Amino acid sequence: MHAQTGPVSRMSDSLANAIWIALAILACASVLLLNGRPLFYFDTIGYVDQGNVALQQLGIVGAPAPEVTSASVAQDVAIKTVDGSRSAFYSLLAGVFSHFGALEGLLAFNAVALFLVVWLLARVTQRLYAADVSRTALICFPLIVASFGSLPFYLAFLMPDLLAPVMILSIALLTAFARDMRPVELALAFLVSALAVVSHLSHFAIAGLLLLASVLVSLGLSRKRWWVGPLVVAAVFGAAYGQQEAFRAVAHRAAKSEVVIKPFITARLVQDGPGLRYLENHCPDAAIPTCALFEALSWSSDPYRLTASHIVFETSARLGSFRLMTEANQKAVADAQIGFFVDVLREMPVATTLAFVRNAILQSAMVSVDMTLPSDQIVERNAAVTGALTGPLAQGRLSVDTGWLPPVVRGQETFYVGALAVVLSLLALPRSMPAGIKGFAVMVLLGVLANALVCGGVSQPATRYGARVIWLLPFMAAFMGVWAQQGLTAAKGGMRE
Repeated sequence: MHAQTGPVSRMSDSLANAIWIALAILACASVLLLNGRPLFYFDTIGYVDQGNVALQQLGIVGAPAPEVTSASVAQDVAIKTVDGSRSAFYSLLAGVFSHFGALEGLLAFNAVALFLVVWLLARVTQRLYAADVSRTALICFPLIVASFGSLPFYLAFLMPDLLAPVMILSIALLTAFARDMRPVELALAFLVSALAVVSHLSHFAIAGLLLLASVLVSLGLSRKRWWVGPLVVAAVFGAAYGQQEAFRAVAHRAAKSEVVIKPFITARLVQDGPGLRYLENHCPDAAIPTCALFEALSWSSDPYRLTASHIVFETSARLGSFRLMTEANQKAVADAQIGFFVDVLREMPVATTLAFVRNAILQSAMVSVDMTLPSDQIVERNAAVTGALTGPLAQGRLSVDTGWLPPVVRGQETFYVGALAVVLSLLALPRSMPAGIKGFAVMVLLGVLANALVCGGVSQPATRYGARVIWLLPFMAAFMGVWAQQGLTAAKGGMRE
């Protein structure tokens, strides 16, 4: 992977670079090419609808076409609330691409963010540690290796999930190398990180955890300008918070609506047990807003109404609760979820902590790509979506017969275990590579764990959340392998001298 020098080798270098780039593009886009159309999820229509409504309310376009207005969004507008659980930025992006008949632009946006952060990583590490290493190979080789995992499925996914690992990579990059990065590199890393964080609500919480880790890892690497990386990460976190506040202000002024974030934390605590026991001990109590949810949970005897997904989303009389409450009570319960978590944690610290840890461990083991494949129900949910280059959202070739899925998932799971073993082994070996590379790898691993803690502990353990970041393990194994080989080559050269 060493770059050649001299005019004689320029043509061979150009050919090698072209081959690397072609292989990386084919590997990353393999699922999209095999399937013949994008993958999508239940909430793809939610992003498109909310984006179209936002464009209308901002006066950029006329009223949304009837065929792309979902009942849920119409209800939100009617009751003068806006769902803050869905990224306003990514929704607006989906609305714009849909309006121009190119919804697949979301895939291009995700892919550009990914390649940009990997390019930055290669550029910085090549300059710092080994100018003779081929930058193109340093970019493409880890992406090709990662494409044997879940990466191609998420590059084909009309959702913001690919931006979670992009965020982890960019924050890890800033933590490990910001002290030696140039201003333009810092600016690009900040931009990519900020766009990734604001693209999904879970990314905001993950970024908060990584900000704490950034301080510790940066200090551990060197006291020299250690604060640069954490400072930029803090600025990213601040930008994401500012975007949330700006969204609330725009919603209030343009739509005369209040932003409500669904009570994911409350629902999770209820399903896990501590939240339900707290409500049983304290309700009814007018001073506790969540008691209104406890009353709604008693309207049916079906035990499945106590699962987090049913609490948050279900509207049927048998399984619903939160969505069947009055608008005022829904907003009160949603707004009180952080305070409710603090109260439950204070009263039952051990049980609450164990529940979060258990969910995080469960989430860490859930890495199947099954949830990226649209089911019949998902297709029906998205039937009204228009504006895609490939036509109406429908199942592609990979969903015709999913007999390939179980063996592929088993193979990928084995692949991830092997990749983790390689990463941990390289971290443990003394002087196997520069300290900055090791610090970067530690931050990536912490990012994968933070993803599991947030998605499993706050939301609900699901294969979609685990698979979206797990490809970072083989990516890191390949990236670290390049630098381990570089160190070995340098050591041999020193011995010959």
